[in-house]
Amino acid sequence: MRIKLLILISIVVLVIPLYGQNGEYKVIAENNKFVMLFNEKTAEVAIKDKATGKIFNQFPKDWEGDFSMGITKFTIPSHLVLEMADDEARVSLYNTYALGVMRGNFKYKNIRDGIRIDYEFSTQGVSISIEFILTETGFKVRVPIDSIKEEGDLKINRIWILPYFIYGSKKDNGYLIVPDGSGALVRFDHKAGNERGFELPVYGYDFGMPLYDMPPKTEGIRLPIFGVKRNDLGILGIIESGDFDSNIACYMAGNSTSYFRIYPVFEYRRIHKFLLYEREASTGQAGEVVDVLVNKFSPYTIKKDIVINYLLFTGKDVDYSSMIRSYRDYLVKNGYLYKKATKVSEVPFNLVIINSINIRTTKAGVPVVDLFPLTTFDETIKILDEFRSRGIKNINLILKGYQSGGYMNKITNGIRLESKIGGNGGFRKLIEYCNSNNINLILTAEVIEVHNAGNGFSPSRDANRYLNNGLAFMYKWDPVIKKKNRDYDPWFTVLPERVPVYLNNFLRDLERFNLRNVLIEKMGDYISSQNKRSKLLSREEVASLWKESLSNHINKFNFIFSSGNFYVLPYSSLILEAPLDSSNFAIESESVPILQILLHGYVPYSGRPGNLRESQRMEFLKMVEYGALPYYALIFKDSSYFKKSIFNEMVSSNYKDWIDQAVKEYNLLRDLYINIYDVPIRTHTKISNGVYKVQYENDTEVVVNYTSKPFKYKGKIIKGEDFVFFLGKN
Repeated sequence: MRIKLLILISIVVLVIPLYGQNGEYKVIAENNKFVMLFNEKTAEVAIKDKATGKIFNQFPKDWEGDFSMGITKFTIPSHLVLEMADDEARVSLYNTYALGVMRGNFKYKNIRDGIRIDYEFSTQGVSISIEFILTETGFKVRVPIDSIKEEGDLKINRIWILPYFIYGSKKDNGYLIVPDGSGALVRFDHKAGNERGFELPVYGYDFGMPLYDMPPKTEGIRLPIFGVKRNDLGILGIIESGDFDSNIACYMAGNSTSYFRIYPVFEYRRIHKFLLYEREASTGQAGEVVDVLVNKFSPYTIKKDIVINYLLFTGKDVDYSSMIRSYRDYLVKNGYLYKKATKVSEVPFNLVIINSINIRTTKAGVPVVDLFPLTTFDETIKILDEFRSRGIKNINLILKGYQSGGYMNKITNGIRLESKIGGNGGFRKLIEYCNSNNINLILTAEVIEVHNAGNGFSPSRDANRYLNNGLAFMYKWDPVIKKKNRDYDPWFTVLPERVPVYLNNFLRDLERFNLRNVLIEKMGDYISSQNKRSKLLSREEVASLWKESLSNHINKFNFIFSSGNFYVLPYSSLILEAPLDSSNFAIESESVPILQILLHGYVPYSGRPGNLRESQRMEFLKMVEYGALPYYALIFKDSSYFKKSIFNEMVSSNYKDWIDQAVKEYNLLRDLYINIYDVPIRTHTKISNGVYKVQYENDTEVVVNYTSKPFKYKGKIIKGEDFVFFLGKN
């Protein structure tokens, strides 16, 4: 009985500070559109829309009645959650509500257009501040890096910011907006079983840190944004600073709390994990081992203020299309997005030709790796002739494997042509052919990943390393055991500070051939930190180096990238293999074209090559729905040679097998794409289950039916697994 009484007293003590704190708001700042309000007792900052009277609260108003308990519950009204680690990198969570607001360990003061709140975690020896600044489009949140003080034994590992500001519940109508791949929605009526959610790094994994298990296969976070439509309110968060050290966390309602939520997590100080030794697993499986790891703190932290810009929207017409249009306007206004797409008379066709690659073979019974010519320069011209004779004339020709040693072999350090595919003479003949037929010739620069030494690349000098001085390798992964595939040799990642050096050498030789177009392979896919001593660089510092190099050459060259991470968009003339789908996590309700609404009409893009689709019809329809250009990756020789190479994904690539399909698809899209090539997307809507409509700014409409049954729209019958379009103003 006494124990029950003590428990009851403890609960009351915890609850007393929680209730009865809703003091009056006072006005902190005001402009033409919004008013910033502050509650001195709860430290809540709220924003009122002056036109509608709607209030954007910092956290759900009914949070006190939520079923969550303990630290999870007090996370809901917190401005910040800190993950702090001890000397052995054991992490614990601390939040600003339980240790700041409830204990009175916070101070606040007015700043220009807003308020600053200072928190002190006295027991942990940590202090940190957060600022709220009112803007004409909503407000900004800033965590000043110079406000962070660590005077105890604990070190800050990660920082969550406003974890329950962008939220929804099962009672609400709406969805979370997730920048996963092309984009995804998590609807508030979505059911995902016991799935809790996910957290993904913005701009991909940092391969300057070792991986011991296969990372999950995802489409990646390409844009530093996240958002919500909740009833007649909309919020879009834009990470303006700190994005290179951020993750997007997205979670379902019903597991730890009653709320769907999405928020950014910042890696203030990363924890690197290194292999200490392997031991036999306790499963009893013969040969199965477990990695025993040791932790080490990164020697650097985030150096710039963390800034998130929250755009606020009200009205019944608010949706993801309108919010992304506003984001597009914001990028154009601030010089992050430029209009590279202009009116065309012929639809562009993107064609990759792989000229040569190394394959495994035997000589005199001895296993060797030998270079094999897949498409000579003369054979490239034959392929182009056939495409042109069948009506495809506006071709972007991307060459891979033209370099001495073939594709996926040595660094691209200048231009050294492979003799087995025609050498210098054959290459100049191809250039002349392209110039005579208005074909854009694009050469690939392999300056991020390298498979072998040579061409001025020395692994000991020029390869990236981990903090323990081990080489930062890339691996083929075994999808069954989720471990490194030992059948393939690992390869190097180039020391990030050396990338501009190799790129400059390549561009200098490109000018020698009077060429202007370059695909910088992998630069738009991911970005790694540099951990080779004595010059350590964070991902943000690496990006600054790369962007400076691109800026120096942007007036002379056209840069093409794959995947399309945000940091390459200002320099992009074309994006290949942009994601046309989300990762389809269980909590995601559906994929939507967030990336495409942003890019279409500004930067042209393609999805994956048509010959490498997993589902030919469905992926073709997705290409049409998302306005992606036709794209194929082909060779002249038999594609069975790829089975013996590290690039075995290309096992179906002989041009004769695919040219009929490519021409048929091109002709189906010709009239539509000429009409919309340089036109932005206005809206994307789901008009029925499995039926989607895209409307462009010139009123052209495309309706795609993914179901097996016919669907009627505007008097037209759309057959199952088919599409129709209605042309607008040309």
